[in-house]
Amino acid sequence: MKILTLLSTCCTILFSALPAQADSPLGKQMDSMNSAFKAINKEKDPVKGAELARKAQEATLKGLEVVPDFILDMIPDPKEKEKAIADYRRLMGETFVIFCKIETAFLENKMDEVTKLAAAAKDLKKEGHKKYIEEE
Repeated sequence: MKILTLLSTCCTILFSALPAQADSPLGKQMDSMNSAFKAINKEKDPVKGAELARKAQEATLKGLEVVPDFILDMIPDPKEKEKAIADYRRLMGETFVIFCKIETAFLENKMDEVTKLAAAAKDLKKEGHKKYIEEE
C-alpha cells in the first residue's frame, strides 16, 4: 500500500511536470509515440498504419532507455525506486508489444483487430499515466 501511495504521488508530480519537460529526451519520445498513436486511431490504409506503428515502436524503445527524472529525483528509498523503474520498464515493454501487434494487424488488413489493440494500448497508457503522471 505504501508503494502505491508513493507511486501515485510520483505520477502526479511527473504528469504535472511533463508538459514543461516536453523538450526532455523522454518528453520528445512520449510526444512522438502519442502523435503516432493518435494517427493510428484514424488510419485506414494498412501500409500507412503499419508505418505509424513502427514509428510508435521506435519512440517506445527510445523512451525505455530513459528513466524518468521523477523516479530518480522524487523517490528517496532505493528499493522503492528500483520497483518504480522496473514497473516503468514493464509498462513500456507492454506498450512496445502492443504496437508490434498493431503493425501486424495493419499488414494483415485486420482493421477490427487494430481497433481492439488500439483500445488495449489506450488502457495501458491510462494505467501508466495514472501511476506516473497527472492527466491535464
